[in-house]
Amino acid sequence: MGSVIVTAGDPLGVGPEVLVKAIKRLGLPVTVIGSIRSLKKACESCGLDMDFTPVDEPTPLRDSVPVIDIDDFGVEGSGPTPEGGLHSYLCIRKASELILGGKAEALVTGPVSKEAVNMAGIKFTGHTELLAELAGGRKTKMMLFLDELRVSHVTTHVALKDVPRLLTEEEIIVTVELTSSFLGKLGEPGKIGVSSLNPHAGEGGLFGDEEIRIIRPAIEKLIDRGYEVEGPIPADTIFLRAMRGEFKAVVAMYHDQGHIPIKLLGFNRAVNVTLGLPYVRTSVDHGTAYDIAGKCLADEGSMVNAIRLAFRLLGC
Repeated sequence: MGSVIVTAGDPLGVGPEVLVKAIKRLGLPVTVIGSIRSLKKACESCGLDMDFTPVDEPTPLRDSVPVIDIDDFGVEGSGPTPEGGLHSYLCIRKASELILGGKAEALVTGPVSKEAVNMAGIKFTGHTELLAELAGGRKTKMMLFLDELRVSHVTTHVALKDVPRLLTEEEIIVTVELTSSFLGKLGEPGKIGVSSLNPHAGEGGLFGDEEIRIIRPAIEKLIDRGYEVEGPIPADTIFLRAMRGEFKAVVAMYHDQGHIPIKLLGFNRAVNVTLGLPYVRTSVDHGTAYDIAGKCLADEGSMVNAIRLAFRLLGC
């Protein structure tokens, strides 16, 4: 069975508690990167009896959860803090170091706060961007995954007003290529639907011409290269068509265009997948939820599915 490491996320968020609940529920061999102190607090909140053993690298243990213990600086309270942000960042860097060094095959990440990491004086726009940088500047894309709907994104964490400027044929082509590769690894190849940017796919240029200038030419090139792809398709119908089985995946042009349907369908089930890294990386598809942290109210479903998908992609 492949080696999987899991970061617990911000110690003041719901990451530690959804992780301990997921580990208890699944019983799969993972090594945690996080704070043993925060994991123990999560167990107390949830009434769970679990043992944790400090380790230096991924190590399978029979009766205890192996943890690469990263200092959480004794952080207390609630909400984003510089200490919580620094801890989160150090965990991500350690995970990247281990997996790029061949010590593990897959990475599952818990929720972190971009605000908290930036409060620590570290420029951070998200896991996807940092992991790509640490892997040598790989071209990566974000996919949100449900069994019934998979959505990749051409752009993600940018202002909406900047999206038209950032859309290029190359970015669309790369997104489709990475999505197609993922579907192949999943054992579910098939047609990919590409969304429009503008209402009604631009209505022949009346509501914007990105479909004419950028999206359609990209699709034509992909078809010439042998990809099974269709578009641009209006965003108000493409997800319905995908749910009816016409597409194995959808490519969205921007963050909310892809996130809204996924979170509407399966907020507590969806998994974030980074496409293009030299290893498997999945993540929960929710944030730190500071307002309910420490109360054992957070649903562990997304973490459960993120761990399951990581093992599935490893062929386990």
